[in-house]
Amino acid sequence: MKDPYSVLGMDKTATPEELKERYYALREQYGEQRFKSGEEGNEGARKLQELEEAWNRINATVEHDTVTASFNGDYSIIDELIRQGKYNEAQDMLDSIQDRNGEWHYMQSIVFYKREWLTESKAQLEMALREDPNNPKYKSSLEKLNMVIGGPQRPNQNANPNPNQQAQQNQGGYNGGYNNQQPTYDNPQDMSNCLSTCCCAYCLTDCLCSAMRCC
Repeated sequence: MKDPYSVLGMDKTATPEELKERYYALREQYGEQRFKSGEEGNEGARKLQELEEAWNRINATVEHDTVTASFNGDYSIIDELIRQGKYNEAQDMLDSIQDRNGEWHYMQSIVFYKREWLTESKAQLEMALREDPNNPKYKSSLEKLNMVIGGPQRPNQNANPNPNQQAQQNQGGYNGGYNNQQPTYDNPQDMSNCLSTCCCAYCLTDCLCSAMRCC
């Protein structure tokens, strides 16, 4: 595959403005040439396609370099990208950092968490703690993530069924014949336990998002 800069007749030292100016000039030239008859027209169409492919590659490189060059050691930049939902840009910036300390692993864990890769997020938090064992932020986030991954257990609703309800179920007369499709509660405490469990799961996830700076 040809070097995309050579397709434009430029090198990597060219500025983004110079590259863009050259691209538009060649696109106009090849765009006119492709409408000519015979081999000259075919050559224009081929060069136009080659130009577009080269420009896409150069443009992607320029955008990547612009993002990564903006990191100056301040992780709040990456945090803001995550808050805006720009996970690819945040990942690009993380990938560009050579010194991967505890905060790096912490931020990587947030990106993984937002992508719902919980196992990978946990592994990154564990690495963050190895780098900084006494960091309360890392400890709290890992504890909450472990609770979310483990998940609260639902109470055993049928451990002590009401004899009358059980008899009705066996006869097919309970809940209009849908005996096993709806959970039943023998007393208000059973329903309270279930609601508490659901609220617990919701609160754990909500607290983890807050702890890991996920808005």
